[in-house]
Amino acid sequence: MGLFDQPLGEIRAFIAAKYQAGTAKELPFTPVLPRADVTQVILSEDTGLELGNPGMASRSLLLWDTGDGLADGRITLVGSDFHASASASLPFAQVVMVGGDFSDEYDCYRDLRDATYNLRLRGFMTRVFPGRQSIWCRVSKEALAGGFSAQILGSALIQSLKQLDFVHAAEVLMVTSSKKDVDELAGPADKVLDIVEALIKMYEEMNFDCEECEYVDVCDEVVELRQIRERLKGEREGKG
Repeated sequence: MGLFDQPLGEIRAFIAAKYQAGTAKELPFTPVLPRADVTQVILSEDTGLELGNPGMASRSLLLWDTGDGLADGRITLVGSDFHASASASLPFAQVVMVGGDFSDEYDCYRDLRDATYNLRLRGFMTRVFPGRQSIWCRVSKEALAGGFSAQILGSALIQSLKQLDFVHAAEVLMVTSSKKDVDELAGPADKVLDIVEALIKMYEEMNFDCEECEYVDVCDEVVELRQIRERLKGEREGKG
C-alpha cells in the first residue's frame, strides 16, 4: 500500500472513464528546449490565455505511486488544447503523478513541488494556491501564437521531474473541458491535501499527540501516515 493509493485510484478511474467516453487523448512526450533564466511574469495585457483563473474551476494535484501503476511519459488531455481554444480563459486541472523511491517523504515532496511549479517556461506563468489545491496559469500572446500547447507543458513537467534522482516515472493529466470535469477531481484533491498537510505537520512539529491533532481522522484512515508517525517518533526517541 502507498500513501496516496486512494486518490490515485480515483484519478485512474477518472482517466479511464474519459478515454472510454472519447473525450481524452494522449499527447506524445517531447523534450523541451532550454528554458528562461528567470521565472516569467506575464501582465494581463500580454496574456493570450488564462488557465484556472479565480473565476473558473481549478485543481492542482501532486502525488506519488510507490507501485508500478503509472504510464511513464504519458500525457493525457481532456478538453481543448491551449493554442486551439476559442476562449481566452479555460477551467484547468493539472494532475502530476510520480513513481520512485520516497524514503524521506518530506524532502521528496518539497523537491517534487519545486520541480513541478518552477518550470520557467518561456511565455508561461504559474501561481499556486496549495491550501485550495488550485493553480492559475497565464500563457503569453507570443507563446500562444508560437504554438504553446498542453504537450509542451506536460513534457516540461515530466522532464523536470525525471531530473530528480529518486524519480523513475512520471505521468501528467490536464483537464480544460469544463467546470464539471474539473470538479470531478475535487474528492481526490481534498484527500491529497489532507495527507500532505498531515505529513508536513508530523515532520515540522514532531508532535505525536494524536488526541490533540486535527488530522487524527486522516491518519486513522491512511495506514501509511501512522507508519510514518511511528518511524519518526522512534527516531526522535532514539536521539533523546
